[in-house]
Amino acid sequence: MNNKYYPMNSAEVLDQVLAVYKKSFFKQIAVSIIFSIIFFAIAYFLLLIGMYILLVGLVIGEFAPGTGIGTIINIIAFLILLILGISMFQALTATGNALISKHTFFGEYCDVGGILKASFKKILIATSAILANLIILLPVIAMAAFLVYIFYIVAIMDFYVAAHAPTIPIIAAFMFLIILILALLLICAVITMMSISVAVFESRWFFGAVMRSFKLIKPDFIRIMGLFVIWLLITVVLMHSFDIIFYIVSVLLMYFSPEEAGGVVFLIFFAFSSLFSLIIGTIVAPLPGIFSTIIYINQRFKLEGVDIEFNLSALEVKRKHDDIRASHERGAE
Repeated sequence: MNNKYYPMNSAEVLDQVLAVYKKSFFKQIAVSIIFSIIFFAIAYFLLLIGMYILLVGLVIGEFAPGTGIGTIINIIAFLILLILGISMFQALTATGNALISKHTFFGEYCDVGGILKASFKKILIATSAILANLIILLPVIAMAAFLVYIFYIVAIMDFYVAAHAPTIPIIAAFMFLIILILALLLICAVITMMSISVAVFESRWFFGAVMRSFKLIKPDFIRIMGLFVIWLLITVVLMHSFDIIFYIVSVLLMYFSPEEAGGVVFLIFFAFSSLFSLIIGTIVAPLPGIFSTIIYINQRFKLEGVDIEFNLSALEVKRKHDDIRASHERGAE
């Protein structure tokens, strides 16, 4: 996309993200849809098997005391498979988005078939990076679960059983914990933001990808965090602005439609809203992968001088092209 590569500022990074997305739109959407179809087909199959195993375990447990442990093991195994399956799906999609983004940014040719093959080849290393990200998030998830539990015991149960409304100190403590959890989630998200790109482009496994991501982010942590927040707000506004417009139009149609047709209008609204949400989700899905890939490329430009290497390569290609053209022109004379 560029004839000259250089470290970009925040505005230029956002411009490049949108430029890459615009130029590779159909490839990004095609890869996301193909992986989604594969994932949901496998997920439904595994879900049926898991439900069957769970039901069999429950039935056996009714007639054979002491088999409860086996049922628990089956449930845990099913949950592990579910987490692994979701991680692999995210790994495939993120790898595809990252590869397309890098090729598009550097003006290199890539086709959907080649991206699919490359994504499957890198599925294990990309999945390891996602699992490492999940492990890093576990303390924050545990804190959030503890907050929900305490809120249920202290606030909701106290309100319903003892008819005592939550006091101001309790509400303030919950608000503080919520802000703390959101801040920790933001920090973890920024630290692990480039781990997929690192795993895909540098072949680093598990926490090696996370540590490499943090190493690239650390010198500009505050700036990248601010850029991440801005980008997150842009994507959220982009998604929900279409939702708001759609729901306003739908409510107006339901309001002005005849009363006897209310049920039919509601069913049509439900069907179209589900389809609309699916379309919007598919359109927005590649954006996080593009964003993290451009950030990764820019940080390597800024910290490691990789842009110099690409500029020299581009000059070498241009020189060879000029030599070939000059030789053709001499031959024509």
